[in-house]
Amino acid sequence: RLLTELESPSWWPFSSKLWKALLETKPKETATVSDSKNQEGIIIRIPVIITHRTDSNVKPGKLTLFASGLEISDCNSQVIHRFESKDVDDIRVHTPYEISVRQRFIGKPDTSYRLLSAKMPEAIPILEMQFSKKIQFLEDALGFVGARKSPQVDLGTSIWQAATGLLGGAVQPGSPVGGREGMDNDQVQLQKQEKISQEEAKELKQILKKLKGLALETEAELERQDEALDSITTSVDRATLNIDKQNRRIKKLT
Repeated sequence: RLLTELESPSWWPFSSKLWKALLETKPKETATVSDSKNQEGIIIRIPVIITHRTDSNVKPGKLTLFASGLEISDCNSQVIHRFESKDVDDIRVHTPYEISVRQRFIGKPDTSYRLLSAKMPEAIPILEMQFSKKIQFLEDALGFVGARKSPQVDLGTSIWQAATGLLGGAVQPGSPVGGREGMDNDQVQLQKQEKISQEEAKELKQILKKLKGLALETEAELERQDEALDSITTSVDRATLNIDKQNRRIKKLT
């Protein structure tokens, strides 16, 4: 027993006891996660890239919106943080694909998460409904709000113009004025749609650049970690050689 305890102490990361404890705790955690999912209905869930306020590293995860709040979890569905509706102090929409959620505290740092996702435009309208008094659209996201609201206005005007054109054609079947006006209005609407599509393309290019930068940063971080592991292994090998030398000297002395 003494030899086994010395060979694998409790603090050693490769101890069999530690791995057994981890394997025992994992099913419990997954059970609690599944129970919370079954208890409350999910409105929407999207994949996101998470950045914590106090941590410069980025990591992939998921954003889940509930009727009572929102939840940020990692790729293994382990909850990183859950915001209840009353806990959220403000939500800032930086771009149509990037938001930040913050909870203020007195006497300690605020809890803030920045989330980036290509599917964020699907979640922003739901957040706007749930947190109408707490959500704030910044300058780069104002175009997204206008693009969402403008199609409804264009639809109403186009219906009104089509109706007036039909009435004019019925009253004066020989005059082609209504048809010309309708064609002009269609051209204006097509130009507006082209402008909106160009803006969306620019925003998509920007988000792709950001994602590329994040991927390069994570790759560099992985390389640094590999180098650190290599240095640790070399130092362990040196320490093992030194221990062997000392053991040989002790044997010679005895």
